[in-house]
Amino acid sequence: MEEQSTLTFPLQLEQAVDRQQTLTVDIAQPDDGQEIFEFLLQHFFPLAPIRQLALYDESEEAKRPEWIEDIVLDCVQTPYSLVVRDSCLHNQIVAVAINEFQKRTLSDVTNHQLYAPKSNNPAQIGVGRLHKSVLEAINRDVDVFAIYETETKMEIGALAVDGRYGRQGLATKLVDLSLRIAKAHGVGAVWTEALSAYTAKVAFKLGFEVLKSVTYEDFRYEGDLPLANIPGHSVGLLMARKI
Repeated sequence: MEEQSTLTFPLQLEQAVDRQQTLTVDIAQPDDGQEIFEFLLQHFFPLAPIRQLALYDESEEAKRPEWIEDIVLDCVQTPYSLVVRDSCLHNQIVAVAINEFQKRTLSDVTNHQLYAPKSNNPAQIGVGRLHKSVLEAINRDVDVFAIYETETKMEIGALAVDGRYGRQGLATKLVDLSLRIAKAHGVGAVWTEALSAYTAKVAFKLGFEVLKSVTYEDFRYEGDLPLANIPGHSVGLLMARKI
């Protein structure tokens, strides 16, 4: 990572001379929240392994998961999330990293409930509820605070890049900048739920280690194996690194 003394925003990113782009990364503002959520609906959820089941789920929860919208709107109230915009594309968002600081409490326990009914048919599964169940499993019995002996940690909750801007290193740049933000604020560890191979690849590149894994083909949800046939992704990883 670069020295934190160079960490100033907005930051213009270097671009290849043959690209008609002018990219700037900045701290996400509260007013950006709804635009970021709409961006994630197009460029994050369709590629997320578990959300692919939404192709078979016509419910509004699957199309526009309100619980995730609430998380996004809450995270942008604090100056830790990042957005990349292209001024050559009407200043539209082209990449985001949703970050959240978390402090240790007396009871660092997150309560999750399993709601979806038992079924072998993806059309009958509440995808958002199934997603929550996987997150519960991947976090169960893992204490990032204790592992890294810190009172504050930062979660990279969502990382997404517009496909037209892929293979430019934007995801890696956003995670690197997120790590530098964490360091500048005295955070002891950064963690992420890498449910896709894309996120895991970036995290491995920047020194994250695997704390826990869930193999999709073996994941049981109230007696069923609803994730056994998700294409392209085989495992979800809880990953973290010390700052």
